Amino acid sequence: QRTEPELILYNGNIWTVDPLFPRAQAVAISGGRFLAVGSNDDVLHLDAGRGRKIDLGGKTVLPGFNDAHSHPVESGVEHLRMVACDKNSIPEIQEALRQRAAKTPAGQWVLGFLYDDGNAAVPDHLVLARHRGGHTVFVNSIALKLAGVDEKTPDPPGGRFEHDSAGHLTGHVGDRATAVFEKLIAYKPTRDDYRAGAKLISQMMTSKGVTSACDADATPEHLQGYQDARDAGDLRLRIYS
Repeated sequence: QRTEPELILYNGNIWTVDPLFPRAQAVAISGGRFLAVGSNDDVLHLDAGRGRKIDLGGKTVLPGFNDAHSHPVESGVEHLRMVACDKNSIPEIQEALRQRAAKTPAGQWVLGFLYDDGNAAVPDHLVLARHRGGHTVFVNSIALKLAGVDEKTPDPPGGRFEHDSAGHLTGHVGDRATAVFEKLIAYKPTRDDYRAGAKLISQMMTSKGVTSACDADATPEHLQGYQDARDAGDLRLRIYS
């Protein structure tokens, strides 16, 4: 007995990951599972007229990718609450931070993440932009002042406050030296933030073909966010925590 296909993809270049039959033209799918894989003739005759058929026009179909080390829900919350600084130029990063600053009450932090290199200037708000590697941050002058860090402040064990060749602080802060700024930021995501973050990041990852991921440092709050998104039908990828 065969289940009627809900979806048929045909006229494609489909990589099956089966060494005995590595390429196929068409697949039939129902309930999230493959019913048939083969040539167009093998699969198209299964169509009963009630499912969808998509002509791939020769496009390649690959299995979903796995991200073996990531922090999906944490990244999702950051996308909801912070400025994504993965721009193509420093002026674009500066403009994104300025736009967020214009919407941020005085005295509150403007937070960025996915930053790569250089300096971003927002003179009237506290700014902290985390480097995408996770071990360094960039802060502006008033953030340094609030934290009590000046050019004579010694580096803490396992951390550093970077200085330029003239001995002036650059705003680049590394590893354990970031703690003095982190404790000044009143940033505590809620349970709903984690649910919404899990929903958002699963949409972003699956849109690029990433269908499973390992959360390499999940907290109980992160796991709750994944579970809440799953229970709401909003978790689109498989998560290993």
